[in-house]
Amino acid sequence: MKLLVSPFVWYLLLQAAGLVVLQRRASGRSRVPLRALLLVTLLLAAASTPLTRRGLEASLSLGSASDSSVAPAVVFVLGGGYLPGAHPDEDVLAVESEQRVLYGVTLWRRYPGAHLVFSGASYDYAGIREPDRLAQLMAELALERGVPASAVVLEPRSRNTRDHPIRALALSGVTPATPIAVVTSGWHMRRARREFCRHFQQVGVYPVLPVQRAFGWRDFIPDAYALDANTTLMREWVGLLWYAILGAWERTAPSCRMKV
Repeated sequence: MKLLVSPFVWYLLLQAAGLVVLQRRASGRSRVPLRALLLVTLLLAAASTPLTRRGLEASLSLGSASDSSVAPAVVFVLGGGYLPGAHPDEDVLAVESEQRVLYGVTLWRRYPGAHLVFSGASYDYAGIREPDRLAQLMAELALERGVPASAVVLEPRSRNTRDHPIRALALSGVTPATPIAVVTSGWHMRRARREFCRHFQQVGVYPVLPVQRAFGWRDFIPDAYALDANTTLMREWVGLLWYAILGAWERTAPSCRMKV
């Protein structure tokens, strides 16, 4: 029933139908741009399906792995954004950030001797909130879940994935030889692992994996939410490529073994 009131689905249907009609009425070279527009519309429809999301997530997924059996001394939880409210007390973590924090807390309970570091700065709301607001919100959630304040460390300066391990090394007691665990979303772990492995010798990766619903006919229906998610996933592949180019240019080889 929801499909009948989805503006996005109706737009794709009417756009494709209109282009087919115009193409049949056109002749000669005038059909070329119409065919190109129809192809773009069909590609947009395909890129908007949950099926494509499944494929992209699978292509980026990375299972939990560690370069050694040594327990991590530090658990790094990478930030995934937050949403400001009318008042700072109404600020909330984005779903990605909240899931990462909760998984990080679960991992910390396995290694209670480790420090739990919440890493990431947000400049999206400059002038409204301080850049460290993201790390603060993550720490607040961890404290609510029973993690003692003595185990929590804020790293509120890193701007992006390349910056996380660099800022991590600036923390007291952290060196390239420190065994660490990295927690982030499953689709983001490949890039995060590669960057941390450039600076640390022992890196354990603990991705937050998505929960998939049962496969069905809805996976073939374009959806605006799926398009938003797929845009993020496609950007992640672009980010992987760009970071690989930068790494080759800087000639920086990984310090740890890169397990898949």
